[in-house]
Formats: sequence, structure tokens, C-alpha cells
Amino acid sequence: MARGCLAQYDGLAMPRYRFAAFWATVLVVMGMLLAIGGVLFAAAAVALEMPWGRLTGQAVLERAVAAVVLVISGILAGAPFIVLGEMMHLFIEQRRVLGRQRRLLARLARRVEEATGRRAAGTAVADRLLQQRRP
Repeated sequence: MARGCLAQYDGLAMPRYRFAAFWATVLVVMGMLLAIGGVLFAAAAVALEMPWGRLTGQAVLERAVAAVVLVISGILAGAPFIVLGEMMHLFIEQRRVLGRQRRLLARLARRVEEATGRRAAGTAVADRLLQQRRP
């Protein structure tokens, strides 16, 4: 007995997208390292070569401005990588959720069909919704 397109999703597991998930994680880590690097460079700019014996307002101001610029530049350099990596994780998770929804819909339609002995009223619509679109 043919069940239409619902049958093609019964036992299939969605691919795990390990390659994309790995690179998404790499992007997030790179962004975090850039942001942390900005903070570390700011700390180094303040602490290293500071004229501790002869502190003047100008030297402190110069170091403080350099530290602020380094922190902001680290955050601005790292934030796009973090956002891109998190968006990739989000898209991968959306695909997994969609696969689970498709399998659930197919299982429900199969149970209705088995219980009643005939196709459920909404399976024609479900078949159209579950068809995989070919590029």
C-alpha cells in the first residue's frame, strides 16, 4: 500500500552537519579570542612601559585612551565572528527541528492510516508539505 511522500521520512535521520557545526564553533572561539585579546592588549598597554616613578596626567590619559581603543577594537573585531558562528548554529538547529517535525507528522499520519484503514483526510496536504524540493 503506497503512502505517498510521508513514507520517505519514516526512518531517515537528518544529517548531523558536523563540518558546519565545527566551523561555527571555530568562528565563535575566534571571536572570543579576539575580544579577550583586546582586553589583554589594553591591560598590557596600561601596565607596560608606564612611567611609574613620574606619573603625570598626560601619561595616564594616553594610556587610558589606548586601553579603551584596544578594548573597543577587540570587541568590534570579535563580535562579527561570534554572531556568524551563533547564526550558523541556529540554522543547523532549525534544520534538526524541521526534520523532527517532519518525522512526527509522518508518524502521526501513518498511525491514523493504520487505525482507520484509509488515508487520513489531511494527508494530501501533508504529502505536499513534506515533499522535498529538488534544486
